[in-house]
This record gives sequence, C-alpha cells and structure tokens, in this order.
Amino acid sequence: MADDFSLFSVFDSQDVQNHLEGLIHERLVTQQIQVSNCGSEIPGEVDPSTTHIRSSVHPVNEEEARVHPSGDQQKCVFGYGMDTNLENNSNVNTITHLDQLIFKGQNHELSLEEGDSIQFMPNRICTESFRVLGNYGKGKEKFREGIIGGQCSKSTVTDNKLTTEEIMRAAGERFIHFSNKKLDGITSFIHPEGSALSSLSPEDTKMVDLAHLLLDSAEKVGSNQFDAADKLLTHCEGKVSESGHPVERIIYHFSKALRERITTQIGSRVGMIEIDQVTDYSGLSSGVDLTCLVLHQAIPFSQVMQFASIQTILENISAKKRIHLIDLQLRNGVQWTPLIQALSERKSIPVQLLKITALQTTEKEKAENIGKRLRSYAKSLNISFVFKVVSVLNMKDLRVELFNIRPGEAVVVYSPILLRSMIPRPDNLQILLTVLRRLKPKIMVVNEVEANHNSPSFVTRFTEALFFFSAWFDALEDCINRDNPYRMDVERNYFGQGIQNIVATEGEDRITRCVKINVWRVFFQRFRMVEIDISQSALDQANLVLEKKFTCGNSCTIQKNGKCLILGWKGTPLHSVSAWKFK
Repeated sequence: MADDFSLFSVFDSQDVQNHLEGLIHERLVTQQIQVSNCGSEIPGEVDPSTTHIRSSVHPVNEEEARVHPSGDQQKCVFGYGMDTNLENNSNVNTITHLDQLIFKGQNHELSLEEGDSIQFMPNRICTESFRVLGNYGKGKEKFREGIIGGQCSKSTVTDNKLTTEEIMRAAGERFIHFSNKKLDGITSFIHPEGSALSSLSPEDTKMVDLAHLLLDSAEKVGSNQFDAADKLLTHCEGKVSESGHPVERIIYHFSKALRERITTQIGSRVGMIEIDQVTDYSGLSSGVDLTCLVLHQAIPFSQVMQFASIQTILENISAKKRIHLIDLQLRNGVQWTPLIQALSERKSIPVQLLKITALQTTEKEKAENIGKRLRSYAKSLNISFVFKVVSVLNMKDLRVELFNIRPGEAVVVYSPILLRSMIPRPDNLQILLTVLRRLKPKIMVVNEVEANHNSPSFVTRFTEALFFFSAWFDALEDCINRDNPYRMDVERNYFGQGIQNIVATEGEDRITRCVKINVWRVFFQRFRMVEIDISQSALDQANLVLEKKFTCGNSCTIQKNGKCLILGWKGTPLHSVSAWKFK
C-alpha cells in the first residue's frame, strides 16, 4: 500500500522493464552532457556564477533533469558532538531560486515542462534499460579516451589510482561493451577485448574485473536468470573480503544482498554463502554511540550539515528574544552547544529565553539526561534555558498542544536525516508536517540523504545504491584505517543492512526509501512550504569546517542547487541541507 503514496509514484514507469546495460549507458551519456556544458550558463539550470563548488578536481554533478524516487543512507551516523570555536560569518548572498519541477494531475506525479527533457542516444535497448549510471559516468567516448585509452588526467585519476566510484564506472563501461557482444561475464575476462585495461594498475584492473562480475550478476538476477547469477556470484565471492580494498568490501555486501534476493525469489537457500549474524537493524546496537562519534569526527558530512544549519537558524532568528527550537531527532544534543554560545554573544538583542523541545518516540529518559547537560551548559553562559521532551509512542498521537508554544516565541524546527525514515509510513509523515505547519515556525531546516533508492525498478535501485555506497566506502577509505573496528561496524551493521534492504526486498519490507531534493520540493508544496535560500555565510561556515577540521576536506564537495546545499564526496551527491517556511 505504501507504494501508492505520491512520493513512491514519482518515477518513470518505463524503468520497471529496464535492463542493466541501458541504465549504465545513460549514466555515462548524461555525465558527458553535463561535462560539455560545464562553465556555461545552461537554460533552466543553476547559474554557474552563483554555484559554489568545493573542489574543482572533482566537479559536482548538476541535478538530474529527469527525477526519480530516491534513496537511502543508514541512520544514526550523524548528529554527534562538535567544537564550539567556529562562529557565524555575516555576508549573505541571495541565490535565485530555481524549481524545475511541477505538480501535474490528480496522482501528484512529477514531470518536466515540455521540451526540458534530455535527449539521449537512440539505442532503444540501452536507453530504456540501465540509464541511471549516466549521472555518475563521464561520457562513453570521453571515458574511453581518458581511462581505457591510458590518457588519464589528474581530474579523473588521483596519483594513478582510481577511486571506488571510478572503478565502478570503468566496470560499467566495459559491461556495456561486452553486453553488446552477447558474452557472459566470465567469458569476457578471457576474451581479447576483455583483458586488463592497459592504463590501470594491476590492483585497479582486478577491482574493475570484480565490479564487472557484480554488474553481470545483478543483470542476471534482474532478469530472473538465477542459475547464471549463482555461478557469477560464486566466482565473485571467492575474490572479495569485507576487510580488504573498498571495492572488495562493497562488492561483498552487494553480493550478499543479491544472494538474499535470489533466496527470496526461489524460496531456497541452495548456494547461499555463510552470512554473519549482525545486529538487529531495528534498534541501536551496543556501542553504537561511539561508532557514530568516530564517524562524526572522521567524515565531514555531519559537521558540515550541522554548522550550515545552525548558521541558517541564527540568521532567521536574529531579532527574536524568545526562541523555541523543536528538534525532531535529538541524538545526543551536543550540536546545540554552538547555537547556545552564539546566542550568548548576541549583545544588540539579548536572548530572554531559549527553549528546546525534543520529539522522541523512544528513550525519553536518555533525552531528558541530554537536556540536563544542555541546561548546565546554557547556565554557564547566562542563557535562560528550558528543555522539554515530547514523547509519543505513535505519531498519530502527536498534537499541537504537546509543544506548549507560548505567545512571543519564535518557533524553529530542525529535521536531521529523519523524514526519509517516514516515507514507508506516509500517514506519519503527513501527520508530522500537518502539526508542524500549525505551529507556524519561522523556519524549518531539513537535512536529508541525496540519493535515489526508491524506484520500483530493481536494476535502477541497484545501480543508484551501488554508486551512492561506493562514494561512502571511498570516504571511509580516505578517512579511516581499514582495520578500524568502528569502520567495520558501520559498513556491516548500517551500510550493509541498508544495501540488503534496498537490493533484496520489495513491498512493505523495503523500508530504506529516501528521495532527492527535487522530490521533497514537490512533496512540500502540498503543505504550502516555501524554500528559502541557504545564505553565503552558511556556505562559508560549511567551508570553514572543511578547511579547519578535516584533512580529507578537499574531497568533500559543496554545491548550491537552487536554494539548498548539496554535499558530496568527489562529486557524488550524498546529502542536502535546505530551509523552508510555511505560507
């Protein structure tokens, strides 16, 4: 029943019959179009003069012109403590808002204005099958000349070593080549044209081979050729490890997910590999807080989103004396210490009261303990502070009266990587936004995952997930040692579980369903929410965090998309930060 919800129906129905090679091909072609337009003003796109890109070495992809339901990233990896020595800058640069999407019809489906669609190459077999990969590729001819032809530039390959995502693209390009020649995955490796790519190192060549096998396996699973998929997976599984090269690690988890999908489809466990018992993903595992803290300190995304969000909040309550902040997912609450410090230093209009209300469905006692620590910190800075927990076991019990909004309070709502978790429960999402609207907040700041894992097409979801998690595994590789137990924990118990849910399950069992910012934009229109600009000073705060706190910060990319920020890793979009007001 969840698939009838409007968020789920936003997709191209032709995706359902897509084949793998066509989706890959379109990914490559799309990126070629984007690269060729780089630096020019594109009608209907964000003005490049107002688009900030953190790293020119890895340009950020422009937003897709055609929008699909989207994707996921695992819960509880954001929201832990931050330093308080970075404060807000003042310059605000308004970016013209661009909304390429419209609502059409009673089914609330997304479409483009007539004439806005990108025209792809006319090969029907390719363009109607695995078109998702085009967003992550660099164009078929450009890719062949640059990587396979041995003329790699530093903008494509750093230190002659491919990133995890670039290896996936190389495998995708070769997959398309051999799919057209009707060769099976194993045969292609002994075919003269399937030998090692001449410009790559032996290790990268091995990784491309493994990724090629995985793509072959996924195509066979998608077309219900389970015996052929079993042979390819068996060949692949003997060569990967969950503790080795990042490509091996991600293939390990995707192979397990494909195995599980085969098992579900045929109702048998024949050929299944040994699967380690992992923590129940429905709850928090022991020691998970420390795992999240390690990620928060080592990977930039969490802190970048938090500082950009706090700066945006500060700018929108600069003249307010009584502030009521509603946190939709408190976690450990330390993210509010910079806000408290900044408010304590506001001399022109002193703050009379800061109230934080945490919305909790579980762990009320833990939230109250966090409130005590925040209250103590606020007291040390002479800030009048009130903390309250609104605890509801069922979202249907949420009421405006529970928040106890007092006259004169400026309401602010903060939603950190939360709304995506409600997509499988659309009634809860509608109740939450309806109640928030009635609270009349001055601003609502939304942090979300920027991915596309909600398509009803298996091969589309598989490809989107493969490149999303490839970027994340590459970030882990650059920032955390391979043998770090907390890295193993997040890869196995968070990312691995998410991969399995995206790839192996269907229907109501598939709970990992996030959507990209353009889909949220259309959905928020139902609640008369208007997007407001993330300012230049908030962008400056994000860049300052990268420069001052992370040695791997140059690989984190920040781009303006309309009025929001898109955070990525070496150009692959992973998260969004947006701000909203209710009409």
